[in-house]
Amino acid sequence: MPRAEVGSTKHLANKMKSKGLQRLRWYCQVCEKQCRDANGFKCHVQSESHVRQMHVVGEDPKKYIEQFSREFQHDFIQLLRTSHGEKAVNINHFYQNYIANKEHTHMNATKWPSLTEFAKYLGREGICTVSEDEKGGLMVAWRDVSPAAVKRRAEIREAQLADAETEAHEERVMKRMLARAKMEAEEKAAREEKAKAEAEARGEATTKEESQKMEMPAGPVKLNFSMKKPLGQPGKVGLGQMKSKSIFKRVREETAKEQDVPAEKRTKVG
Repeated sequence: MPRAEVGSTKHLANKMKSKGLQRLRWYCQVCEKQCRDANGFKCHVQSESHVRQMHVVGEDPKKYIEQFSREFQHDFIQLLRTSHGEKAVNINHFYQNYIANKEHTHMNATKWPSLTEFAKYLGREGICTVSEDEKGGLMVAWRDVSPAAVKRRAEIREAQLADAETEAHEERVMKRMLARAKMEAEEKAAREEKAKAEAEARGEATTKEESQKMEMPAGPVKLNFSMKKPLGQPGKVGLGQMKSKSIFKRVREETAKEQDVPAEKRTKVG
């Protein structure tokens, strides 16, 4: 039965029926035809076009397998580069995004039997960085091997090494400064202890000398046991006498003394 013409009602109906993903087992990669059920796939395999195409592929199967493998790898890497860049992503989750396109190249037509083997191949060839996550799943990240990217990574690596050397140098300087400060602090503490000990020794010696001076007098001690009062100078009135006499009495006594003095002496004095 011939195919429906593009744009016809039957063609649109077939497109609507085949909307979404179908069974991979009912897909023919050689003819790039997706069948909706087992009966449709059986009819397609027995069709003249499929048999003719299989004869062509049978002449050199390795050539076609290699071609399908290159197409699968190219489409896979292109989608990984454009959607995630160099960020790591779970390969199973990403493969679901890849096969969302109905016209993609299926893995069963390539030389890789499973997605795990394909991930190992990408890691061996250096195309992607493959690692294992905590749950045991495979993480794949695209590697940019262009000259500009390689140069950029080299510059970043050199900058990181320079920063590490600078940090190491600063750490060594800080360690030397700390050791020097610690040594100076120990020397200062030792000097202070020594000065304190010397000051205490000098203080003890001074205290001992002062006690010895207080115990032993410098000369003989003279004691006066007489009961006589010291006499004042003659002709001078003592402080006690002046206090005991009143002012008027002293004036009268001085006037009497002046009258007893001869007139000649008063004249000479005057």
